[in-house]
Amino acid sequence: MARLTYVIPTMVAFFLCSAMAVDLRNLNDRTVPWYAQVIPPEPFRGFYGKIIQCMWKLDPICGKQVYARIFNPSISVDDYCCRNIATVGVTCNRYLGWALSLFEKFKRYAGLIDRRSKIIFIDCIKRKL
Repeated sequence: MARLTYVIPTMVAFFLCSAMAVDLRNLNDRTVPWYAQVIPPEPFRGFYGKIIQCMWKLDPICGKQVYARIFNPSISVDDYCCRNIATVGVTCNRYLGWALSLFEKFKRYAGLIDRRSKIIFIDCIKRKL
């Protein structure tokens, strides 16, 4: 059972990297946002399991667009990714943003991540694709 404590966070890191379209062979690349970040503990039991379920729904290209848009509002999310984000749903959208803000490097941006991920989701829903 103790091993699951390490396996699940590692899987989450893998899926977060996949969702953000990062080549896992380049995890030592200092330019990736989560370089040298420690996987934070789950805020509640089963959180990372939910995140993994959400990650299966999110196209990696769309994860990359959402991440870019959160930190640079002049970048747009295309129609395909808006449809994908709508399919992922509001709960997964919130959880994915929350997961990112748990990393020490992103904690100071938690409010920004939450606000902008909501805006991105609402904008995509409004497009009525």
